[in-house]
Amino acid sequence: MDTPADRQPHPEERASHDFGTDRSLSTTVVLAVARARGMEATELPPLAEVIDPDALDALFAPDDRQALLDARVRFEFADRTVCVRRDGEVLVRPLVGAH
Repeated sequence: MDTPADRQPHPEERASHDFGTDRSLSTTVVLAVARARGMEATELPPLAEVIDPDALDALFAPDDRQALLDARVRFEFADRTVCVRRDGEVLVRPLVGAH
């Protein structure tokens, strides 16, 4: 259960996606952004408004990760910049100039 301290915004949030689970990479992204914003994931706009979640998941699917050695995707979502690396690292930072 979240405590009030857990729901405080963070200037930077890092998450590492575990490709060995049933959780999708796009879900990991949404959860990381929610933590960074100090919100519940259900309070965020749909990820599909800024990027196709199925395409994101497919781009970094375990079978393709070796072929995409330096692949990264960067996009803006919920007033944050999100960078996803091929190894499953998700970095969430505030937008530059955002209030």
